[in-house]
Amino acid sequence: MRWIFVCLTLCLFTPASFANEDASEPNVKKSKNDICHDKSSRSYKRTKNYTPYETIKECLASGGRLPKK
Repeated sequence: MRWIFVCLTLCLFTPASFANEDASEPNVKKSKNDICHDKSSRSYKRTKNYTPYETIKECLASGGRLPKK
């Protein structure tokens, strides 16, 4: 019975913790190489050293560029 309670608790609260983690991520990350990555970029999740921006326009205006496709 205790095992079932533990499993249900984990199932209920684990997705919430992932949602909070994702919500803290900025909309756009400008890498140290001045490349602007939005959340649809393949490199967005891999970009660790960055300057956060709300929009791509803000990132581009700061001297960033779009990634090559």
